[in-house]
Amino acid sequence: MPESNQDGWRLGLIGSPWRGPWPKLNGDLFVAAPNGEQAGIAWESSGPEMRQLMGPSEGRWGVFQLRFPLPVLCTDDLIRNFRIVLPLLQQAYAACRATRQEATD
Repeated sequence: MPESNQDGWRLGLIGSPWRGPWPKLNGDLFVAAPNGEQAGIAWESSGPEMRQLMGPSEGRWGVFQLRFPLPVLCTDDLIRNFRIVLPLLQQAYAACRATRQEATD
């Protein structure tokens, strides 16, 4: 979703947008870091702020469950929520990169 771009970070849909009923309570997305590396997102309207479901694997830096604080009534709401939780994703990405760097040192 090019319109989600925030300092090079982008949100992507997995599959096509969903049919009603709205608001949606959960869904699957992915996030791409500025260098193109991706992570999966399982978002929910309740639950923990963020939880790692899977660690890094071939082609991605993890899969995370995230709580979206705003109701999701349309794709614009996905983008608004993405921008709210982006600092959490950036921290997780930085931690993953640091761990990878330590492993190669």
